[in-house]
Amino acid sequence: MKVDTPAAAINIAKIPVGAGAAGAIFAAGSMAILLFGVPLLQFLLPAALVVGGGIALALHWMPHQTPGTSWILSATKK
Repeated sequence: MKVDTPAAAINIAKIPVGAGAAGAIFAAGSMAILLFGVPLLQFLLPAALVVGGGIALALHWMPHQTPGTSWILSATKK
């Protein structure tokens, strides 16, 4: 009789990493492993940093709305 046992594998979703220094170290380590493991990604890193920085600046300088305001345009016109 065959018994279905789960495979012994690491599930990245089960590793408890929160915000702060531990999360930053985990993200940097994961990125380093991918960069060294997949050499093509080394060429894409500068472009990703430039695009990500541009998006971060755009979000920083965009005018913010009050939280809780309606985002449906027809609801704001009365």
